[in-house]
Amino acid sequence: MTATLPPASQSDGLAEPDDSDRRSAFSRITSRVPRSAWPLIVFALLFLIGGIIRPNLLSVDSLIGTATFAMILAIASFGQTVAVIGAGIDLSVPNTIAFAALSFLTWSGTIGPVPALFAAVGAGAVIGIVNGLVVSKLGLTPIVTTIAMNGLLFGIVLLSFKNSELTVIPDFLTNITATKLDLFGVKIAAVLPLGLALLVVLQLILSFSGFGRSLFVVGSAPETANLAGLPVDRIRITSYALSGALAAFAGIVIVGFYAQASATMGASYLLGSVAAVVVGGASIFGGRGSMVGTLGGALVLGQVATLVSVANLGSNIQQLIYGVIVLIVIALYGRRGSE
Repeated sequence: MTATLPPASQSDGLAEPDDSDRRSAFSRITSRVPRSAWPLIVFALLFLIGGIIRPNLLSVDSLIGTATFAMILAIASFGQTVAVIGAGIDLSVPNTIAFAALSFLTWSGTIGPVPALFAAVGAGAVIGIVNGLVVSKLGLTPIVTTIAMNGLLFGIVLLSFKNSELTVIPDFLTNITATKLDLFGVKIAAVLPLGLALLVVLQLILSFSGFGRSLFVVGSAPETANLAGLPVDRIRITSYALSGALAAFAGIVIVGFYAQASATMGASYLLGSVAAVVVGGASIFGGRGSMVGTLGGALVLGQVATLVSVANLGSNIQQLIYGVIVLIVIALYGRRGSE
């Protein structure tokens, strides 16, 4: 009588890991990486790819150039981040940028650059308050409300400002945005530390203030927020006011850095601001996002713009790529939500 030997895998007491085990191990590893760190990892990979395609892109000067472009986009996207965390969206960003920039140039000649800056930012906040009131009190959707406001602002810009007369950029604004600073022997534009300081302040507000914590609750579960006694309408209106003020500030920064303004100067930031926010890890459905992640998303888009420029594909292809990125990220969020 012969003995039947068990299968080799059973006799050894070891089982070969299957694909599901490998996937679960990979998921455990990736889950330990903070969500806001992923855009920075993607940026680093794209930066290396750029260096492989064209070695002179793998340099400090190239990195500083991309970071400068990304910081300006991030400043234009910080307000969008606040709106998206609250389960909204602000599509009036482009013409809030243009309106504030042209208003600043108009007013700075009469009341001075500093008062003009505060007045323009205040005007942006008023635009946001109107958006917030319509969304919260009248029940219109954020997309319809803010795109209508964007069109209204475009008409006001065309009727109210003569671009040919707005060519003098105050030295004060140039000094805080475009002036070159020496950092350990490397020249950087003043807009970089300005943007980093703004990021720190806004991230602290989101992470540690009562408004910031309430905004996340309102964005993720408005019914729960209502039951908890949170002033949901007031929080939403405040988020749009902050979005408008930050978009206005971005317009002034853009004027200072590029030393030019026009009625269409904010057009590229319509898709760019949304793309930076969603690539940065914010959920387009609300309740999740960070300023650090938005900067990471802007860095990714900045490196994409660099690669597009290297390939001589043009700005239209750049916007097409931004659109594809937004669609992919939203589709992934939708799939996760359905699961």
